[in-house]
Amino acid sequence: MAEAVSITAQARDAQKNKGTGTRVARRLRAQGRVPAIVYGHKQAPQPISLSRDDVQAILKRSVHLAQLAIDGASETVLVRDIQWDHLGKEVIHLDFARVRADERIKTHVTLILHGNPIGLSEGGAVEQPVHTVTITCPANAIPDALRIEIGELHVGQGVHVRELALPEGVAVEDDPDLLLVHVINRVVAAEPTPSSTEAGAPAQPEVIGRKAEEKEE
Repeated sequence: MAEAVSITAQARDAQKNKGTGTRVARRLRAQGRVPAIVYGHKQAPQPISLSRDDVQAILKRSVHLAQLAIDGASETVLVRDIQWDHLGKEVIHLDFARVRADERIKTHVTLILHGNPIGLSEGGAVEQPVHTVTITCPANAIPDALRIEIGELHVGQGVHVRELALPEGVAVEDDPDLLLVHVINRVVAAEPTPSSTEAGAPAQPEVIGRKAEEKEE
C-alpha cells in the first residue's frame, strides 16, 4: 500500500506566476525548485513550488499520495499529473488534487509480472501489451503496484483484467476482457529457397547498349 510522503512546499501568489511560463520556470529552476498547483474540493487553486529533490523523490518512489505542508497548513493530495519538457528529461510542472484519506479516488497503478512462464520452455515468449490499469480505491489504500503471477502460463495463455488478484477495496475500471499479458509462439522465419539461377552459375548482367553496338558493327 502506498503511503503519503511528507513534503514541504512554498506557496506562490495566486494572482501571479500561475503557469509554467518560461520566465517563471527559469527563475524557479535557478532556485532549484519546480512549479506546481493544488486544486479540488471546491477550494481556490493554490500555486506552489517544490524543491527539485522532492520532485525526484516523487518520481523515484512512484508516489501517489503526498502530505503537503504549505505555510503551516497540511493538505493530503493525490499526484494527478506530471509534465515534462519536450525532451522528456526534466519535470516542468506538477498537478495535485486535494483528497481525504477515506475518499474513494481514481488513479493509475503499474502492473508487475512475477514468475517464469512454463511457456518459455515450450518455445514461447512473454508479451505485455498493458503496463498500467485504472483503479478506484480509498485514497489511503492505493497499492504500490498490482502483481500478476505468470509462472503457470503455457504458450497461448494469458491474464485478463478479470483475472487480477486485487487488494480489498480496490476495483479496476478497465474492460474485464482486456488482455494484460500473454505467452506467444515464437515465429521462426523459414530459410529462403535457392532459385535455379542461384543454384547454378551466376547469370551475366545485361549490358545496356550491347545489341545496338553489335548492329553497328
